[in-house]
Amino acid sequence: MRVLISGGGIAGLTLAYWLHQYGIPSVVIEQAKSIRRDGYGIDFFGTGYDVAERMGLIERLRSQQVPYDYAAYVNESGELITKLDVAMVDKFTDGRYMGLMHATLEEVLYEALEGRVEVRFGRSLTAIEQGPDQVSVTFNDGTTESFDLLIGADGVHSMTRTLIFGPEKQFSRFLGCTVACYGLADRYGIGHAWKMYVEPRRMVGAYCGDREGEIFPVFIYQTDRVEHLPREQRLPRLREVFAGMGWITQQLLSDVPDTEAIFMDAVIQIQMPTWHSGRVALVGDACGCPTLMSGQGACLAMGGAYILAEELHETANYQDAFRRYEQRMRPHVEKQQKSGRGFAKWFVPGSELILNVQMVMMQVLMQRAFIGLLGRRLFGTENILQERRP
Repeated sequence: MRVLISGGGIAGLTLAYWLHQYGIPSVVIEQAKSIRRDGYGIDFFGTGYDVAERMGLIERLRSQQVPYDYAAYVNESGELITKLDVAMVDKFTDGRYMGLMHATLEEVLYEALEGRVEVRFGRSLTAIEQGPDQVSVTFNDGTTESFDLLIGADGVHSMTRTLIFGPEKQFSRFLGCTVACYGLADRYGIGHAWKMYVEPRRMVGAYCGDREGEIFPVFIYQTDRVEHLPREQRLPRLREVFAGMGWITQQLLSDVPDTEAIFMDAVIQIQMPTWHSGRVALVGDACGCPTLMSGQGACLAMGGAYILAEELHETANYQDAFRRYEQRMRPHVEKQQKSGRGFAKWFVPGSELILNVQMVMMQVLMQRAFIGLLGRRLFGTENILQERRP
């Protein structure tokens, strides 16, 4: 068996690693020219942590974790309203938590399989043709090649999914928000923290990166339409939406060093009736994006890749392997998608009343007597890897 993995992100690299461990040859294609340094910060715990531990990557990741001390809400003057110390997060997760940059996780995963698995950068799919014995693909350079299986690990805007299952719009669920982020030098006193300021229908935050003196502003705002803006329109749109907003918002928007580096996308989930068709299956955000609101995207991507590789190794034929993989992962994906929809409303309250209620609740929940409840809500997780195979 020879497998093509379309997408060299978290799901694709994890899948390639475990297929290699099971003696299943694979090739990874990635449309970017190299491992990307852009992206945003992620909470890394639960299933993702478990998979990384089995890969022997924890110490490598821990040495590059984001060194923040607390997360906090601030008022328009920057004064703390309430905060959550990272030491408490460690307590909730028994020390099995790290704040990481998305790019850091990808880099470490790539290092784990470099020289073992072929990774072709600057490649993407333009056509897929399935036959009874193989799946043939055409790459963006015009060449064609055949494989036994094709796995789409190419993210929320998956081309593999589009070519096999049809246009994205039939599977996307818009959560009513747009998100944007980029990197800046810390001239604002953020330090080793993750600070957020919220007004009705819009939120701005800033958190430290894994490089000293670097921060990442993040903007989330409610909108009635799906926005996929070209890069030259992103900064003007942010300045329009966040005009007049307090705290350091206007400084953050004035100090953008490179408009090309602004990540910006609609917040959408991918919901599909099935994740496989013939010799093609999807993994990670390509089939079950929970959005960054859930805080579980990277962990679900690694868990799904691990389980898919395990099923391809232990199951007699690929059809049953795909079916078992989906049976095991779908309940967890749907649960986290539901959680993500709830958090979208929490992150960006729609009115002054809801915002005031939110701030009062957070001040209560971050008190020591109630902080365990908050921890279970934010960091409670299921042990996906230990569940019995169907």
